[in-house]
Amino acid sequence: MPGEAELNGTVWVKDGKIFVSDPKPGGKPASIVPHKEVEVFVSGKRISSEESITSSNKIEVRLPIREPHVNYHVEIAKGGLEAVARIELEDGLRYYLVDKPPAQRLELEVGTEPVKAVPEPQKLLEAIRAVGVEFGIDMEAVESCRERPGRHVFVVARGKPPEPGKDGKIDFLVPLERVVDLPADVLQVDFREIAKVPDVKQGQVIAVKTHPVPGSPGKAVNGAVIQAQRPKDPKFRAGKGVEFQERDGKTVAVATVSGCPVFNEDSGTISVDPVYTHRGDVDMASGNIRSSGSVCILGQVTEGMKVESEGNQEISGAVTEAMVRAGGSVRINGNVFKSTVVAGKDTTWVTKMDELLRAVEERLEAILSIEGIYREALERKRARSPEPGDDTILDELAQIERFRNLAVALSNLLKENVANFPEDIAAQVRATREMLMSAGADVFERAHGVSKLIQDARLYVDSELMGGKSDVILPYAQNSTIEASRDITITGQGAFYCVLRAGRAVKTSGSPGLIRGGEARARELIQVNAAGGQGVAPTVLAVGLEGKILVNTVYPNTILSVGPQSYRTEDTYRNVKASMVDGRLVVDTAVGPLRVD
Repeated sequence: MPGEAELNGTVWVKDGKIFVSDPKPGGKPASIVPHKEVEVFVSGKRISSEESITSSNKIEVRLPIREPHVNYHVEIAKGGLEAVARIELEDGLRYYLVDKPPAQRLELEVGTEPVKAVPEPQKLLEAIRAVGVEFGIDMEAVESCRERPGRHVFVVARGKPPEPGKDGKIDFLVPLERVVDLPADVLQVDFREIAKVPDVKQGQVIAVKTHPVPGSPGKAVNGAVIQAQRPKDPKFRAGKGVEFQERDGKTVAVATVSGCPVFNEDSGTISVDPVYTHRGDVDMASGNIRSSGSVCILGQVTEGMKVESEGNQEISGAVTEAMVRAGGSVRINGNVFKSTVVAGKDTTWVTKMDELLRAVEERLEAILSIEGIYREALERKRARSPEPGDDTILDELAQIERFRNLAVALSNLLKENVANFPEDIAAQVRATREMLMSAGADVFERAHGVSKLIQDARLYVDSELMGGKSDVILPYAQNSTIEASRDITITGQGAFYCVLRAGRAVKTSGSPGLIRGGEARARELIQVNAAGGQGVAPTVLAVGLEGKILVNTVYPNTILSVGPQSYRTEDTYRNVKASMVDGRLVVDTAVGPLRVD
């Protein structure tokens, strides 16, 4: 007889499906035990515990399903220039019944296998458009989303960035601060010359402004226009002493005066101060001072230093063993010791030419003064009616001596650099050589020719000497050289052992206002309180032919010179006036005129 087990019904699982065989007579039906994660229905009724089944029962198994999930996150970044995507992937699970062999009692067993989440480009594109992206979508990036790992951020759209413009800028062509330039390849350095103050000349370009160039707008991924950032436009204004000019699309700052350039960064104003102010002494620490404008020194000028300017100068303190030179006037409030002070254009060459021309003119006058009597004597000799003395007048040696003196004076003149004259005048001066050597002309004809050729040179020299407008004003000077194209005015004690040269006048206005030792020379006037002194070196007061000398007190050993004539005093005189009267030097005093030999 078959065993009991063979009589029972069986149930099994194959390929995820449940199969049932009915029991044989006398056997038990098969039974099924449901799994907690699976819903099992037998003939439409869900069972929760072991249930007997036969092949007539309809068995339905409902397996749980967890679908894979994809989240698409899209954001607009970088100010609208990019859209970035982040995809979150959540894999699903597929449940299935584990195969079981036939048994009278079947406990269902459930297995699982993952279902991979796969991004879909179309859904990503929809997410991109959903946030408003409509420009610059990168379709390659979108299509590649299938291969990208979860939570990885990638760019899915790019906008067009704006093209940046160019900032405006100001280029300064001259230093705006004191510059110390210490050469590296020089063994011996003059530390007085290594510092340079800010300085420009009239007409010089100080700075150039390049104007800003605007950029081009861009486009955001949402289609919006992105404006380019406005380029920087530095402030640039013309202050005093500066004018703006437009050159090649740039603004050029040009100095309208000479002086010290100044730039105010807050207002952007560039200006030129015609006066450079130096706060302190001019010494080794400051270096020499040079300016194309005027200079104000709020201290002293010390040993070995120089202050040079094309404009005026004012010095608060003393000047000691130094050089002060100005194109304009110089005012020194302190005393001057062993120094050189020059105000106005350098007239050294003109003064020298004046002396040489006067020498030529005197020789010409010496020759032409006898022309009349010479020709009359010559006519009488030809008519054989000579007068006593005619032979002396006609003495050829006298003419030869005068001619020789003229030739020497002209030679000295032509040795100088006559090219400093205007071109036409220089040519006339050079022509005097040919005139002097001209064949067939007598001495007087040559003298007239030379006199005519140097007339323009004389007018030029006179205009240069008379054209000075620069003064020197100081209280006291000792062992110094003081030059001014117009006036020298001494406001204090005076000048001791100095050389004073003025284009117009030398004057003292202080007390005692004494000029002692050295020399004072002026073209028109010397007017001083006192001059000379007992037991000292000679004191020379000299003026031009048309000038005059006025002195309240003249001490012995004072030389008074007017033009070519001089007088040396041996006593003390009051209220002295010296001038030329009818071609002779006249010296008047409080006690009457002095005899001048």
